Amino acid sequence: MYFLKKLKWLMLACILTSMSAQVSAHVLKNTTAQVILRDGQVEVKVLTNAEHLISALQSEQAWLMGDIDKLMPTNLSAEQQEEFAKNALKQKTSLRVNQQVIVFERVTFTTSNNNNNNNNDNEAHDLEIVFQAKHTFTTVDELAISFPKSLGAVHASFVKPQYKLLGAGDTAKIKF
Repeated sequence: MYFLKKLKWLMLACILTSMSAQVSAHVLKNTTAQVILRDGQVEVKVLTNAEHLISALQSEQAWLMGDIDKLMPTNLSAEQQEEFAKNALKQKTSLRVNQQVIVFERVTFTTSNNNNNNNNDNEAHDLEIVFQAKHTFTTVDELAISFPKSLGAVHASFVKPQYKLLGAGDTAKIKF
């Protein structure tokens, strides 16, 4: 009886250890975005999975539901897919600063190749999309952004850098 009780506790400990190791080994697979507000400029960096994005843009169901305006053809080259995705994302990503619509002037894609690494976690975010826009406001009181449904759920962070020039040995004092 004592042996069986110890065996149960040992098995429970092994299962919990195994589960915690699996949980800590995985990275966030959802799309992430960082919105950086600077003087006269807004930059949005989106990290996502390229395969998931292409699949979403080629989904007939997404098109029928109105999530995308146009289906991406399946026979496009990599460069054509990138151009199609840029246009689709630029049209469906909405940015307002102080309740005024701001148009993205530039969209760039950067892909990382994880083919040499068999770790699927590194492939969760293999595409970086950077949107850039300019604004003319001296003070920004409000920023609103929405992302296309083709990106899925987006974990967003918002940053407004504060710049200071520090002399040798000076201390910066920042209020948030």
